[in-house]
Amino acid sequence: MGINYSKEHFNADKGVRNFRALDYNRYGRGYSAFSPNEAIISHSMEMARQDVPGLASLDDVMRVYRYNPDTISAFAREWCDAPGAHPIGILAHLPLTHEGAVALFNGELDTARPDLKFICRPNERAAALYFWFIHLPKGHGGGLSLVMERMTSDKNKDLPIFCKAANEKAKAFFEKMGFKMGATYERLHSRTLMSCETPDPAAGRRPYDNYIPGAQAGTKKPSVTVVHSLDDLLKCIAIRGAAYVEDRSIPYQEDVDGNDYSATHLLGYVGDEPAGCIRLRYFGDFIKIERLAVLPRCRGGLALSLVRAAIAFGQDKGFRRFYGQAAAPMLKLWKHFGFTQREGEGLSYLTDEVYYEMDLVTDRAMLPLHVNSGAAVLVRPEGQWDRRGPLEALTPDPWASLSSPLVELDGGWPVPTEAQSADPAVPNKALGSAEADKWVPGVSPTTMYPDRDIPGCVNPFYGESPTCGPDSWPPLIYGRIPGLNC
Repeated sequence: MGINYSKEHFNADKGVRNFRALDYNRYGRGYSAFSPNEAIISHSMEMARQDVPGLASLDDVMRVYRYNPDTISAFAREWCDAPGAHPIGILAHLPLTHEGAVALFNGELDTARPDLKFICRPNERAAALYFWFIHLPKGHGGGLSLVMERMTSDKNKDLPIFCKAANEKAKAFFEKMGFKMGATYERLHSRTLMSCETPDPAAGRRPYDNYIPGAQAGTKKPSVTVVHSLDDLLKCIAIRGAAYVEDRSIPYQEDVDGNDYSATHLLGYVGDEPAGCIRLRYFGDFIKIERLAVLPRCRGGLALSLVRAAIAFGQDKGFRRFYGQAAAPMLKLWKHFGFTQREGEGLSYLTDEVYYEMDLVTDRAMLPLHVNSGAAVLVRPEGQWDRRGPLEALTPDPWASLSSPLVELDGGWPVPTEAQSADPAVPNKALGSAEADKWVPGVSPTTMYPDRDIPGCVNPFYGESPTCGPDSWPPLIYGRIPGLNC
């Protein structure tokens, strides 16, 4: 893999960005992507050959390009057809067939003179992508994101991406772009190739909120979400029916006990299939964790994910103490999370199944919810407190007006720095103010009358307001919204 670029492309920012997740709206702003002509390709090859010896010849590159013009993309500040008009970047890749991907790993594919039988035609979906050559002019690395947006289209979505670093400079660049040494394709392995994994769209989410529909389809990766609908609640009851009533011969009356509508349910998935659930009920200063169930064919890591999610959910709501009743076969699982078994012979209900009382006391969560977490945070859907909810969808992001840096703690939602907390513009005694030791929203709340302050706003409770006055309908409480209210 040959690459030519200035040192500033990887010295300016020491962070790691994944090729597949580059925000082209941000980094590619002002660039155009287009198919280059032979003069531009020749110029880019000559520029790169000074830094990377042993590149493929121009004849071989053009042979591949004529076979599949999608293999080479160019980007510049504006479209051009001459290499001297503007600095032009180039990314060349090989869309490999299945046989081509296998040949890449077993050494049959000569990347300097690739056999066209291993390369897909423009109308064919590849089995894998191989980064062949990159040329980045000084100061124009952002245009690469625009090309990558093309390469992550539906035709290329989720394809494995490989490259081979020609030198240490190229290796450092690709490591900054999310590549790692070592690659696997089916049952083939290579230590010399580099691979770029698809970024996890749920990375950084809380363990009770890491299911994204369709994102893990076809895999066996476990994930969990909070139940928000009757449809999801019925999935939980169906799973319990299969796991308890059918598999363990638990009577229906013992499982469906009348408490489902007064509890929080977490629904677990294996890939995109609902496969497990757990229930939480609240008593004073503790939470009772119960009804852990996993479909027999999906048992394994999902039970651990569900219990871990339940504890994290309770902690984020401000609870430290958890209580449960575990059947004898499940004692080891609960003790894995630090639960201790109470003394006694256990309890039995409608069957001979024996349950043992279990207790867990955890450390205080780093950023629990509380009465001063802020109006906007406290009206968000359960378990989604770290992202804007439906009531905020049509309003500007209040964080956008704040120039001070934010600190994101393990709890997942942002809190202001000390300098931000000391902002004199923020009233100390307002809801969600800096008076609290854990200040979440970071903006001073303001009473906003939707029909007066938001043009065309419809009251979500009473329909359209006939007048624009403070008494026309109940106001909504939001943070300070630039341009709408002060």
